[in-house]
Amino acid sequence: MWPVLAVLFAATFVTVTAEMLPSGLLPVLSRDLAVSSGAVGALVSGWAITVAVVGIPLVRMTMKIPATVLLAATLAVLAVANLVTAFAPDFAVALAGRVLAAAAHGLFWARVVAYVAAAVEPAKLGRALAIVLSGPTVAGLAGLPAATFVAGHTGWRAVFAGLSVLFLLTGLVLWLVLARRPAPQAAPQPAGTRDHSARRVLRVAIAGSLVLVGHFAVFTYVAALVTGLGGFTTADVPVLLLVFGVAGGLGTLVSGTATDRFPTAAVAAAAALVVFGLALLALGGDRPVLFTAGVAVWGLAIGAFPPILQARVLRVSTPAFRPLAGGIVITVLNLGIAAGAAVGGIILSHGQTTLTVVAMAAAAAGTLALAVHGRRAE
Repeated sequence: MWPVLAVLFAATFVTVTAEMLPSGLLPVLSRDLAVSSGAVGALVSGWAITVAVVGIPLVRMTMKIPATVLLAATLAVLAVANLVTAFAPDFAVALAGRVLAAAAHGLFWARVVAYVAAAVEPAKLGRALAIVLSGPTVAGLAGLPAATFVAGHTGWRAVFAGLSVLFLLTGLVLWLVLARRPAPQAAPQPAGTRDHSARRVLRVAIAGSLVLVGHFAVFTYVAALVTGLGGFTTADVPVLLLVFGVAGGLGTLVSGTATDRFPTAAVAAAAALVVFGLALLALGGDRPVLFTAGVAVWGLAIGAFPPILQARVLRVSTPAFRPLAGGIVITVLNLGIAAGAAVGGIILSHGQTTLTVVAMAAAAAGTLALAVHGRRAE
């Protein structure tokens, strides 16, 4: 089983590195493509919107395609899409490449979590997901900084082309590894019937989305909060982000054991820890130690929450509904990014403390909903 988890980890690492890459290259992309920084931001926001819009329809259209074939195919499409961006003569073509990549990315992520759920014993689902979903954490800690560094020496086009090669190689290895150990196939849902787990999946996903909206409302503007509310200097921002990232990695590592031991309670507990971390930020104004502790707790919590949320969604879903459940979670995650950033931008004008408190309230509402759902499920 370890080769399967290792190659899926590599695939999630590459896909999320590609997703985040424009954020690290914004100034040079703006200059070379002759557009404003705000326009380049569409390469990021357009990705999230595309995943949210086409994720579930694409899952429905591809339900009958074996997961091994589909996962390898999505990585091949991502290779082509990144090559389109690498050789884009203008911003419109670059954006088209990003939209194509986002569609493949959403489909890949919807099916990969369902594949993991089908390939491992139910009691080990959380730990398996924690391994696979540590790819995004490593992408943030190492993939994006490394790609940005390389771009400074070779140019951004070479980095996108290099990612294209990585996608092809990863897709090939994934095909070879997964073909040797095909995952069990879920029984198809009878035609004309509605899956009885759909409502449970939606309730958990919507509650989780409130927690994510609260998180992204603050995280989108974290640099401003560090230098404003936290009272640090600009030079301290990378250090605080490193604290956040390392804590997030630790959260991802412990998430698997937590959700396997406490399959019902873990998701509400992780959400509550997000609220607590945001509360420490709100109280940490002009108190650097308290603010830093808030960053660490918040990072730990948000590192653990997405894997635990996905494990919970898969557990409340029937096997037949899991591919669509995966699509729902990916849609929720990307809507959380978009909505959180938008809400945060509106509230930020009323002050950084107000932003943190409102974000905390949104996350608290999601935590309460998850706790209530958990008690009803017991």
